[in-house]
Amino acid sequence: MPRKPSDSAAIDLLREVPVSVQPLRPCPFCGGSEVWINSDIDPKFVVCKQCLAFGPNAPTVKQAAERWNKRTTPLKRTRLQRPSG
Repeated sequence: MPRKPSDSAAIDLLREVPVSVQPLRPCPFCGGSEVWINSDIDPKFVVCKQCLAFGPNAPTVKQAAERWNKRTTPLKRTRLQRPSG
């Protein structure tokens, strides 16, 4: 099932105003849609409120949102098999 972008808004905590960024995709680790951008410290990054996954770091809020949305869903883990012989 395709993931839908969340309606999470980025908030500049120092100025308490919304920051205009693209909608944030759900967490690639747990699928949680409650994600927010940590904008009060440098570097900026997105955090999942459900599993606390975060990153990647960026110098601006806009870049943090773009980098979060570019991450891919982790690959399924498979067991390695020893070569026969």
